[in-house]
Amino acid sequence: MALAENVAHFGGDTARTRCFLHIVNLVAKSLLKQFDVPKNEALAFVGTAEEELREIAQGLEAEDADTVAENGASDPNADDTDNLDGWVDEVGELSDEEHNMLQDDIRPIKFVLVKLCKLSYKIVHSLTLLLPEWKSILPELKLTVRIMPHDISTRWNSMFDMLEFALQYRKAIDTMTDKRRLGLGPFELKENE
Repeated sequence: MALAENVAHFGGDTARTRCFLHIVNLVAKSLLKQFDVPKNEALAFVGTAEEELREIAQGLEAEDADTVAENGASDPNADDTDNLDGWVDEVGELSDEEHNMLQDDIRPIKFVLVKLCKLSYKIVHSLTLLLPEWKSILPELKLTVRIMPHDISTRWNSMFDMLEFALQYRKAIDTMTDKRRLGLGPFELKENE
């Protein structure tokens, strides 16, 4: 039986792709949410790794808001309201032990994401020091001169774009974070990251 026959408001064959893409978008948001750094009020961490992550992530929300304001939120024709009826928060249903194990497992990923977000923002917004340095390093490493994409909360695939770029431009990122005079040491990616 066709979906259009069961759901009165289903737009038919032309809506199938939109529905599928919306489902992919919701799944991606759900997965990516696990790597968000919790708001300061919600934190009850005592570990030094969490303190370091919170310190590095400081100001990340403001930077995201700036980036959204500069680049626009998303497709103006898209309906960004998500229907979350029946949505289950799997992490919320974990026991304390399982939750702690999950947090331990994903902490290195959180560090990478925060560092890359902060680094990309700093490079783009430092027109006199970091951006010219970035643009001079890339030809030396035989890389195409490109600006590092920034993760934007309103674009679910922007994190993927940023990570894909970081893998391709890892040498340039390492070179930038290795130069003490640039002050980017806190954003250096460690071997396990």
